Amino acid sequence: MSLHELAEKIEHAHHSSEHPGGGHGAGGPSKQIGITMALLGVLLAFSAAMVGSQRTELIKSMVLQSSKWGFYQAETMKFRVLQADFELLKSISPKKDEIEKVETTLRTKRGPRGTKDDEDTAELKDLIASATEDMADLLTPDASELTRFRKMSREFERDMREAKEDADAYDLSIEAHQEAAERYEWAQLSAEIGIVIASIALLLGSRKVWAVSILLAVTCTGALAVTYVRTAQALTLADKKIDDAAKNVVQLEHDDDDDETPATATSPSAPPHAPPSASAHAE
Repeated sequence: MSLHELAEKIEHAHHSSEHPGGGHGAGGPSKQIGITMALLGVLLAFSAAMVGSQRTELIKSMVLQSSKWGFYQAETMKFRVLQADFELLKSISPKKDEIEKVETTLRTKRGPRGTKDDEDTAELKDLIASATEDMADLLTPDASELTRFRKMSREFERDMREAKEDADAYDLSIEAHQEAAERYEWAQLSAEIGIVIASIALLLGSRKVWAVSILLAVTCTGALAVTYVRTAQALTLADKKIDDAAKNVVQLEHDDDDDETPATATSPSAPPHAPPSASAHAE
């Protein structure tokens, strides 16, 4: 029912109350029914406004969560790329046992007659072994580089978890707005049906039908009140979860800054498993 039709019904109820001797609503509760229709119209307008507001907030929360999920996917991609690079680096790096095997094979290699190597041949073998070891040292990544890769991997993995936590934090907000929009729609429907029934009560002059419209008005009011309170409580919990997730990210970034400060002041330590030097093999 449009607002114009509602105004006509209210005007008709007013004239009926002033002239109880004429019209279908003679002697009936025309004025009360008109007031009921006006209240139902207010409830209908308020319910429609709340439905639109909750849908707007729902879209806003979904957009924010979508941006958080995009950030999570970017962090996941960086973590996986770094993991692949790290595995590739380890696969192409010479292994210590492989280097020792090459050196052992080179030093135990004998001529076709199996005679002992002369001085020049032994010196040449030592030179080749030293060159092989130097090449292995050149291809083997430094311990500081491996440490840096591991640290970056841990940081990216942590950022990935943080991004997922930020995105999941919006689930409660989305559920609250979605549920509120649905409940406000039920309240809006009650108000619309109540206006129709009140119009019928006005035409028939029936108090029983009018009572049904009043019951629908009470139902609409109760649904609006309960939905408002429940939505406010749910959004309070959702906002707290979102704020906690944001504060956690800020705290972890602050801790990372504190960890990096002493690391830059100290010199990197020697590799714990550095390959033996060329002079040691020569000896």
